[in-house]
Amino acid sequence: MSYEYKPVETSEKAIQEIAELLRLVFPKTKKYSDTFINWQYVKNPNGKVRGYNAYENGQLVAHYAMIPIVADVFGKHEKGFLSLNTATHPNHQGKKLFTTLAEMTYKLAAAEGGGFVVGVGNANSTPGFVNKLGFQLVGTLDAKLGFGKVPPSKRQDGIQFIQSWNKELVQWKLANPKAAYKIKDNVIFSVTDKMGIEAVLMNFSTFYSLPDNNASLGYRPITLWLGIDSSIDWSRAKYFNLPNGLRPSPLNLIFKDLTSANRKLEKDKVRFNAFDFDAY
Repeated sequence: MSYEYKPVETSEKAIQEIAELLRLVFPKTKKYSDTFINWQYVKNPNGKVRGYNAYENGQLVAHYAMIPIVADVFGKHEKGFLSLNTATHPNHQGKKLFTTLAEMTYKLAAAEGGGFVVGVGNANSTPGFVNKLGFQLVGTLDAKLGFGKVPPSKRQDGIQFIQSWNKELVQWKLANPKAAYKIKDNVIFSVTDKMGIEAVLMNFSTFYSLPDNNASLGYRPITLWLGIDSSIDWSRAKYFNLPNGLRPSPLNLIFKDLTSANRKLEKDKVRFNAFDFDAY
């Protein structure tokens, strides 16, 4: 088979093609509407999507995309990317299209001055990113279930990675057309697909004030926390670690340095919350 590779475009037709492919490859995932992809790829205040598509005879058969983010990385305020969506048509799997498109995307991102790529992989996708694309497996995201408030993050020296948010970015994230959020006391919550469980995504109390939105997520007395943050003291909180066996698939934080410095992250010096990626 002969493929044609093109950078991802964001015209109405291009968005429609991408959404159709994502729905075909992931039929159980309900979020991939044209409106959702346009929100993700076009409306992000940090910039538009970066990625590549593969075509056969004019038909989109594979897609890889990431969106721009900004983070403090090893003490430097730096532009990077969050790896998001990858899909290959069932008739074209096993043709190395995923790695081909990803490598082209990283080359483009580095040429534009991007310093890194981060992503969250499950058990199926993580080996491909690590073994084929040179990502570092930083560590598995912690998952905790419990009741009451999640303890706040504490001041911590030597942070190697923390994503940067401002009011414009937060408002964009809260405008996700496929999600519902509750804001209370500067903390953002979301529904989960489990009855009675809500997810706490981010506590912005140390950054700035977010007004309560008085939203209701229904009766959800149990709270899920997902992320990496060694500064949180859980000793007096009513939370317990969710065993890997009870998770649908443990999630892993992966990191790729796009500079020549070959930087590696230490898990206990990383702060990464569910709000930082496409969790809810």
